[in-house]
Amino acid sequence: MSVSEAADTGRDPGALLGPGDPPPVEVINPEGKGGFVFGCEHAGNLIPAGLGTLGLTAEELTRHIAWDIGAARLTALLSEDLDSLGILQRYSRLVYDCNRTASHPGAFIVDADGTHVSGNAGLTADDRAARETAIYRPFQEQASELTASRQRRAERFAYVAVHSFNAQVRGQARPWHVGVLYNQHSAMSHFLIRWFRENTGWQIGDNQPYSPLDAVDHTLRMQAETRSIPCTMIEVRNDLLRSEEQISSCAALLAQGLRAYAAQEFG
Repeated sequence: MSVSEAADTGRDPGALLGPGDPPPVEVINPEGKGGFVFGCEHAGNLIPAGLGTLGLTAEELTRHIAWDIGAARLTALLSEDLDSLGILQRYSRLVYDCNRTASHPGAFIVDADGTHVSGNAGLTADDRAARETAIYRPFQEQASELTASRQRRAERFAYVAVHSFNAQVRGQARPWHVGVLYNQHSAMSHFLIRWFRENTGWQIGDNQPYSPLDAVDHTLRMQAETRSIPCTMIEVRNDLLRSEEQISSCAALLAQGLRAYAAQEFG
């Protein structure tokens, strides 16, 4: 249902989420005292009831086009292991990609890796604004509130964006086990790249499989770089996140590297 159609039925066009829709943001371990804030923009594949299925099948909504497979659980384990808070965005990136501004073409994907998302075709300005209000703003505002609160208390911490990626795209294999991404504030990422290369058997991507040239650093800029908070984006190949055992193993190694960084930077 579009915003204009909702208005015709008497429904508040600004209220994309109805009473039966879950809240868009989940905060885990809010009292965590560790040295990190973990943000996961693509944690869930929920769609507001008013939008139906966006024209997709149930199987398509389990694919990477709809969310970052395994990233929510990975974030939760890192949050637990490192006693740090985590922020999960529960709705599908196909409703609104919270790592994009509303004006970016990638915020409302119509062609998702060869799959046509009919529910995103022909969106009006009101449709886009309603999704921005309901999905994007709660995540970014919650993240801002939590990071600003820690800064006001003069706590030393780093912001870590947690993502996953497909092992293959359009027939092109991606060999990296983990990618570490950065833009202007690169010190934390460079530390982690060195640490993982020296202490694990992983193949580490240095601004691979994505980089700021792919416009994937919006949240890092919003939540960390503009506030001079150390930050990094961690991308894990999602075939390594298909089972609880795999996710736990990956989380344990990531936590080791992050602990090493915290020991050096925060004491």
